[in-house]
Amino acid sequence: MSQHPATTRSRHSRGRGLTIISLLLAGGLLLSACGSGDEDGGQVARAADGPPRGMAGGPPGGPPGGDREIPVAARIAFTEDLQVTLRGSTNLRARETVDVIPKQSGLVGRILVEEGDRVQQGQLLAQLDDEEWRLQMEQSRARARSSAEQVDRARALAALDLISEQEVGNLVADSAVAASDLELAELRVRNAQILSPIAGVITHRYIERGAQVGTAEAAFTVADVDRLEARVAVPERQAPRIQVGQAARILFQEGAAPVATGTVQRIRPVVDAESGTVQVTVEVLAREDDRLRPGQFVNVDIVTETLPDRITLPRTAVLVDGAVPRVFVVRDGRAEERQVTLGFSRGDQVEIATGLAAGDTVVVVGQDNLRPNAPVRLMELDGRPVEGRGQ
Repeated sequence: MSQHPATTRSRHSRGRGLTIISLLLAGGLLLSACGSGDEDGGQVARAADGPPRGMAGGPPGGPPGGDREIPVAARIAFTEDLQVTLRGSTNLRARETVDVIPKQSGLVGRILVEEGDRVQQGQLLAQLDDEEWRLQMEQSRARARSSAEQVDRARALAALDLISEQEVGNLVADSAVAASDLELAELRVRNAQILSPIAGVITHRYIERGAQVGTAEAAFTVADVDRLEARVAVPERQAPRIQVGQAARILFQEGAAPVATGTVQRIRPVVDAESGTVQVTVEVLAREDDRLRPGQFVNVDIVTETLPDRITLPRTAVLVDGAVPRVFVVRDGRAEERQVTLGFSRGDQVEIATGLAAGDTVVVVGQDNLRPNAPVRLMELDGRPVEGRGQ
């Protein structure tokens, strides 16, 4: 069937219009894409050039190069007398410890002290049942008195030539035996008392009331805990450094303050063949701390030498991760690395033999994060906070 010419022309016109619209739309999308690509390229270029000032690259007006200040704590180096010590560890001992043994066997009648009680020399600790011994003492006293009276009467009769001198002599001898028997009876009564031979503290009580005790086992142990001593084993090669009279410090743990002082009292003149050490006895001069007790484990620092005008630092302030020990000092707000030479050490302190001078500001906390010429912020100086950002 044939189509009308006007209808055909209308369809061709509509087709050309759709084609033109499609081309225009495609061109707009292309232009849009090109514009978007230019914008991304600008962003990439800016990223390559780096962030603008005031962003992640560093605050406006900050240190050159964008370096941030590293917070540290420091102390001013100063000189002082350095005490060179020799460390030993041991258990404290009471300078005098006595096992109190009854002087005679018997039944325990009374116990007057307990463990932990302080006692004086000669104080009564326990009493044995002494009733029988007291009766024997009274009998002996009566016989001694009677014998003495007989001697007096015999001498009066001998003066009148009524008895011979031999008879008087026999009575005198009998009187002496009676007197000795009385003394022995009195001794038994005294020995029924268990007395403390020294002043100190009761550390052990071994007897019970009503128990039978003998002369082979201790009834109490008394220790003079006010006078302590520490016996330190010193290596043979270090023994020449020790002399009688040198001062010593008693410590509970590394880095802690001394709890007492002492003095080298004696040095054993022989070397222990098994351990290769020399025993040095340090007397603790006084009971300076109530925590000190016999048997307690302590560290003993014997002062062998005193070096004047030496600089010391905490061990943690010295970096030893390289071939040469080094520290950082603060100079004009920046970190300056110094190579140092170490000397003697004392506890957690170490001597800086070379590399520092008195007055240098040495970083003691935060040095692990530093590098030469790095800017620093001083937060604490000599244990006190620093106001603001002053260096």
